[in-house]
Amino acid sequence: MKIAAFHIAEQLHLKRLKEAYAGALLFENPSELFYRVDDDCYFCAFDYGAVVFANMGDTDVSKNLALLRQFCEHPLPEILRDDFEILHQPGESLTFGFGSLVVPELNGNVVRIAMLNTAHSVALDFYSQRAHELLSEVQGFTNQMEQEGTIRISRSNMLRFIGRMLNSKNRIVENLFIFDSPDLAWEDEYFDRIHRGLARTFETQTRFKEIEYTFKVVEDNLSVFRELFLHRESSRLEWIIIALICIEVFDLIISKIF
Repeated sequence: MKIAAFHIAEQLHLKRLKEAYAGALLFENPSELFYRVDDDCYFCAFDYGAVVFANMGDTDVSKNLALLRQFCEHPLPEILRDDFEILHQPGESLTFGFGSLVVPELNGNVVRIAMLNTAHSVALDFYSQRAHELLSEVQGFTNQMEQEGTIRISRSNMLRFIGRMLNSKNRIVENLFIFDSPDLAWEDEYFDRIHRGLARTFETQTRFKEIEYTFKVVEDNLSVFRELFLHRESSRLEWIIIALICIEVFDLIISKIF
């Protein structure tokens, strides 16, 4: 069973999607919808912008992606994709490979856990890309400081950049729950082994820590930029005050003379 996960937007409106999507709803919560589309085809949508298809042809996937655009908030100009495969081999032991999972027993719950972890992976790709974009912008400013001894950025641009960084970081914090174990893993040892094994296969925690570290570096650099900007503003105010005092003294001298 082939699984394809896509990150299509920064947010997906699940309530509206539930009202419009045709399929047998097997599971729902405020952050996830899990459907059986056909006998052995599944679809899963997450409110953080990831959607996953299991055992669905490319044509049907494309049609569904086009349909889902109307439920997206801040759709991405470039859709990210991650692929995975489940191999059902009765009698074999549970085996985790690179991009694949061998299971002795395959059912809807196994598929849902695999889709959930693949969605985690593609979401991490998105956040990693966003973090590195911000880091590249920061490096541009630090290179400017090294070469020119100053940083040329207006107050409004500085605030926009800080806002963009904080929004990206806040979205990750809001979606921290996506890395929690699903309810199925708490209820059944077999499902728990699958979830833990897939989390290791996708290196979920390691990749998340890398993203967290990248944001920490960006935040530290922004603190330095903010201090420099405040110092520059303070110096400008001091010169304005000095100029006003000079004008006042000059005016006093002129009035005494005449």
